[in-house]
Order: sequence, then C-alpha cells, then structure tokens
Amino acid sequence: MPAPDLSSLEKIQAELRRYEHPLLEFGAVEHPGGVQVSISLKVADILEPYAFVIPHRDLQDPRYGWRFQNLLFNYIHDYMIETFTHTPHHIGT
Repeated sequence: MPAPDLSSLEKIQAELRRYEHPLLEFGAVEHPGGVQVSISLKVADILEPYAFVIPHRDLQDPRYGWRFQNLLFNYIHDYMIETFTHTPHHIGT
C-alpha cells in the first residue's frame, strides 16, 4: 500500500527534522501560497526570528531536498549577517 501524500507543511516539517544546529531552531507554519519557514536562536530575547516562504509549487521539484538545503543555508547566512550591529561599512563610521 503506497504511503499517503504529505501536505506541503508536513513535507517541510519532515525536511526540517533532518537538520540540527546548536544555536538555531527551525519551524514551519502554513502560509497563503506556501509554507513559512522560520529560523530563530535557541537563546531567547536576542534576535527576532527570521522567516521565508516556500511556495507550494517549489515542493513539487524532484530535486526539492537539495533546493531546500540551498535555501535554508542561504537564509541562515542572511540571518547571521543581519545580526551585525556595526561594520566598517556603516555610514558615519
């Protein structure tokens, strides 16, 4: 008997369970047109969570797992870069 098709949210949640990080937590919720994935620090009250939406159509890609990993790593990078409070490139430095 074939396994039932997973919803978009279930598919993302299953994929997120494959990732573990000592500083970051990952979550997913339904969003109009897709699934919103969130990245947050395990240490509370330092940074707001970072979120992005994966459209339902992107989950149909046969290379979904690799594409998801690429998206997740890129958004983690963006999240960490946005945590800088000062860099040499800030105006008025």
